[in-house]
Amino acid sequence: MKSTYLIDKSGQELEVVDEMPFLEWLAEHYKDYGATVEFVTDRSSEGAQFVKGFGGIGALLRYKVNFEQLASDSEDEFYSD
Repeated sequence: MKSTYLIDKSGQELEVVDEMPFLEWLAEHYKDYGATVEFVTDRSSEGAQFVKGFGGIGALLRYKVNFEQLASDSEDEFYSD
């Protein structure tokens, strides 16, 4: 049975030339994309909840978000005091 992930749009099967765990790839290449990586331990109750809820990856944001500005600009009930 062929994997559909290894077939390009023309139907030709692709060859796997390198294989590495995703976490290891992130640890090696995050600076290439101007990102920062923070590891969260599951030894605290907050960390365990984070890992359980997000499966180990919390967020990948491309731009910094100013939540204080969003709170002051928004009339949404979730952001109001």
